[in-house]
Amino acid sequence: MKRFFPLFSLMLLLLVVSLACSAGAAPAPAVTPIQQNQQNQQNLPDPSPVPPTATEPPADNSGGLKTFTDKNNLYQIQVPSDWVYKQNTGENYYIDQFKSPDEKALVENIVYDDGTTFNGGQKGKFALQLIYQFYSSDGTSCDIKITSDQLMDDGSEGLLWQSKGGYSGASYFETRTGRTTFLMFTIEWLDDAKDLYFDTLNQIVESYLIP
Repeated sequence: MKRFFPLFSLMLLLLVVSLACSAGAAPAPAVTPIQQNQQNQQNLPDPSPVPPTATEPPADNSGGLKTFTDKNNLYQIQVPSDWVYKQNTGENYYIDQFKSPDEKALVENIVYDDGTTFNGGQKGKFALQLIYQFYSSDGTSCDIKITSDQLMDDGSEGLLWQSKGGYSGASYFETRTGRTTFLMFTIEWLDDAKDLYFDTLNQIVESYLIP
């Protein structure tokens, strides 16, 4: 994955949602990209807080970094050795999370697979649903402003977003294994800590690879 700034302008769909919010319209409902498996959508975890059901400390490397490899070898990253790791699991999903010691920055990867193939625009709709569910401060689409959307060199798609709650992030999503495995890799930072963590988060993104 490459650096995500600067990125493209807002997508037309998101501009419409933004105008609806500013006009005082009711918040848009969460999208449901996989209609035939609505019961599995309801099994996604509550985004805040996310109590871990398992903890797995990654291998530590010299140089203040540690290498983390996904348990299914879907991805590998380099993260600071003092960042706290937690994993949350449930039916059809698991989440790897790394958080800075002061809790002003974090990295998360969501893996979701219920056996259904993602077709057409379902990936983008599902990514937006997860962003609103996991990273919105009030659980609605009107809190999150998608500022840009870009197709990355590796085939994934990157969304840069901001919350009215005083934090921002970037989420990269793609599918694997016959388009049934959905991955979304997110970096997030408090706006007042951007200068402190932005370079580190960017380096983590650049370290992302498939083992």
